[in-house]
Amino acid sequence: CLPEGQLAISGIQVARAIYDTLTAPNENAEYVPFLAESVESNDTFTEWTIKVREGVKFHDGTDLTGEVVKNNIDAWRGAYPARSPLLFLFVFENIAGTELVDPMTVKVTTSTPWPSFDAYLFLSGRAGIMAQAQLDDTETCDTNLIGTGPFKLVEWKQNESFQAEKNPDYWQKDAEGNQLPYLDEIEFRPIVDGDARVNALLGGDINAMHTSGAEQIDALQQEAEAGNINLVESDDFAEVAYGMFNMRKAPFDNILARQAAAYAFDRDTFNTVRNLDLFTMASGPFAPGEIGYLEDA
Repeated sequence: CLPEGQLAISGIQVARAIYDTLTAPNENAEYVPFLAESVESNDTFTEWTIKVREGVKFHDGTDLTGEVVKNNIDAWRGAYPARSPLLFLFVFENIAGTELVDPMTVKVTTSTPWPSFDAYLFLSGRAGIMAQAQLDDTETCDTNLIGTGPFKLVEWKQNESFQAEKNPDYWQKDAEGNQLPYLDEIEFRPIVDGDARVNALLGGDINAMHTSGAEQIDALQQEAEAGNINLVESDDFAEVAYGMFNMRKAPFDNILARQAAAYAFDRDTFNTVRNLDLFTMASGPFAPGEIGYLEDA
């Protein structure tokens, strides 16, 4: 139930199979219309007009309309009666109001200028558009998943497997005009232990996996060098890990205590022991490629 979900990368992967977002990043990390036909702002970035793509159907056969999109956005910001968002309530609190301009157009007004609002319509894949039936489902919203995405839910055995089949009415084709998705079905399996996940890949039990653990990356690099697997690695637009002090409580309400802890911690040794020197030491809160990145923070 996306407005009430708090998804990390694994949940986002599943959500993107079932749901589409209004915008999505292109290869240049620019946010472009996706489920929306167009997303435009006024000169001060306080009004955003979303034109919804025509001819798109949800998995239950209902049409994607401006009203459904408006209701989803209202659900995100806590203004839709059937939904009670948690994290989204804070993420979208700058939205002052929504208006259905015509059957396929929604206008969003913000309390303050929001130049990056189009990026939040993607929200790392979390902001998928749910069907009206799922929005109004007060009992099984978190298990009866109805999107417009490339796959439709078949069976979900929680903590075991999530099976979905090809959406025959999917709206997207590739650059050559071939109907998407390419696969007839997809299955997600939660494998919590990193070493077990690697062994499942090497043993042919799964076709693909994701990891951010140093020991698993090290093992996969060796397997890739041996020609046993294909490996894609990237730290572009990476998440930066960091430690935080609670400045409201002793001892870290004292700047000297915070400085002492910072100076006492050998980050390079930690990176060697914990991360096998595979990860880049950050000098600030933003990774290279992000708009807030500074070479010398």
